[in-house]
Amino acid sequence: MTEQLTSENGRTVLRMERALRHPAEKVWRALTEPSELAAWFPAAVELDLQLSGRITFAFEGEEDSDSGVIRAYDPPRLLEFTWGEEIQRWELIPTADGCLLTLTATYDDRPGSASFTAGWTLCLDALNEALGGSPVPRAHYALLHEYFVRTYGLDAGEVLTDGSLRFERQLTAPKEQVWPALHGLVAEGIEAGPARTAVEPTELSFEWQHGVVTWRLRDGNGGARLVLTQSGPAAQYLAPWREVIEELAAGLAAQTSAG
Repeated sequence: MTEQLTSENGRTVLRMERALRHPAEKVWRALTEPSELAAWFPAAVELDLQLSGRITFAFEGEEDSDSGVIRAYDPPRLLEFTWGEEIQRWELIPTADGCLLTLTATYDDRPGSASFTAGWTLCLDALNEALGGSPVPRAHYALLHEYFVRTYGLDAGEVLTDGSLRFERQLTAPKEQVWPALHGLVAEGIEAGPARTAVEPTELSFEWQHGVVTWRLRDGNGGARLVLTQSGPAAQYLAPWREVIEELAAGLAAQTSAG
């Protein structure tokens, strides 16, 4: 795979490449014509194909739509637009047997990068198939997501300046499914004390011998976004908490992919 995750000016940059056995002009139509976008793009798109033209994105079953502006337009080579706060840049370079497609996405939600990459991987597979290419066998989205979490190191926690600990982890199951699994989860070396909060399905906290452990859940991209914090001395608990969270994530991904 060609996926690369970097940072630029404080923002996250995801770059993906695909060598396609189709001429650039044919792929350009699939990138810009709503009737062709419908075969592979994750949202319904309406766009005014000119520099500074408006572009809108609507998801099935949702009343509200997102919007953006075309920032660069050079057919059949370059299309760049905003999608909310995200910037997407689609580039085509002719090759001897087709063209090279490059997607560069710039955004702020680094913990969501595995979800974005897994989703775009499946979309680009669908694009290739819609153009007449062969289907690409892939793992289920949830398992593909977990692969990119490990590839990008998104399973790592951090020790904050005050000495406390924090993990932020995108999961592949909704928070209502994650919530019951949080009860009783304790890292090695942590002695769980009295509960502090239990607000289903968004917050669960308890005291431990040197502070407070708090689980928080909210809606994320493709599932719940989990944030774990632990006050008090924390550095020695990074590895134990990572093990707990990754075991939880793996179990949820297995359930999701089997469902």
